[in-house]
Amino acid sequence: MAAWGIVEVNHGLLRSLPVFYDRFSRLLHLLFAIGISAQLLVSNIMEEPDDGYPGDFFYEIHERIGISLLALLVIYWLWSLVRRGPLKLGHLFPWFSAAGRRALIEDIRRYLSAVLAVTLPSTKEPSPLAGAIQGLGLLVATGMAVSGTVIFLFAPETGELRGPLHEIEDVHEALGGLMWAYLAVHVGAAVLHEIFGQRILFQMFSFRKKKPDN
Repeated sequence: MAAWGIVEVNHGLLRSLPVFYDRFSRLLHLLFAIGISAQLLVSNIMEEPDDGYPGDFFYEIHERIGISLLALLVIYWLWSLVRRGPLKLGHLFPWFSAAGRRALIEDIRRYLSAVLAVTLPSTKEPSPLAGAIQGLGLLVATGMAVSGTVIFLFAPETGELRGPLHEIEDVHEALGGLMWAYLAVHVGAAVLHEIFGQRILFQMFSFRKKKPDN
């Protein structure tokens, strides 16, 4: 009976959870999660062009996924300008306004207080801290996709990068390291919320609701 009671409570909690993003934004988020994870994993096993030889099959997969992600990112940025709901584009960049910076500082204090109490703040309201972290992740992903596409378009198949292309490759690789760090923080935070009973994965990846809650 106790177990059934927990299930009933959890089902009631899931029904009451607010959804901050529209269905299309949630779909893009899912595609980003799959595509970026695949990119990072493929980058560890692919053979890049070198010594006059082109890259292997996995390198070609890496190129195609990268171009697809760039297209999805362009769609996401454009959609963020016009989508409806409580979270606008400014939610991702709170440091660009005085009100946003105040909200971000207050949210950081709220999380620090919660961590000291061995808990986490409620997820029933949008978090400026989570938005700022997500914004940074999207910027890193965009930088990776743009730099990778430039290499794809202008680098010779033999992999001999000279001049600006060599610098762009360095930037691309550095952003790859930052993306690994971002994923560790992003996924780790999501797991912690789930451990504390806050079903944010349901909020983001449930496609039942078409429109976000106001």
